[in-house]
Amino acid sequence: MTEATTLPSKESVVEALEAVHDPHVPVSLRRMGMLREIDIADDGVVTVQVCIPCMGCPGAGMLRESVREAVQTVPGVTKVVVEEGWHLPWSRDMIEPEVQEMMRANGIQV
Repeated sequence: MTEATTLPSKESVVEALEAVHDPHVPVSLRRMGMLREIDIADDGVVTVQVCIPCMGCPGAGMLRESVREAVQTVPGVTKVVVEEGWHLPWSRDMIEPEVQEMMRANGIQV
């Protein structure tokens, strides 16, 4: 097999991650601004950097496992590494504007 047929694309990884939602709001990590970086190595190892909004988040473990499970379904992925991107703090400004509007309409302060 050639590399082109075995390695996953970044787009396919992002698409799989659309199923992973913030633990408190039914919105994807990407739309919440929590998806930082995706790196795909030549051996099929995918590293996903996720920004957890707060230290000690009780849903962090579940979030990491959900990311791992979603990415593992992408053809060509051999291993998934989930990193927490603490060096780039998350803020509410990172939430997509449409999601901010939806949250406000449902009584969530943004």
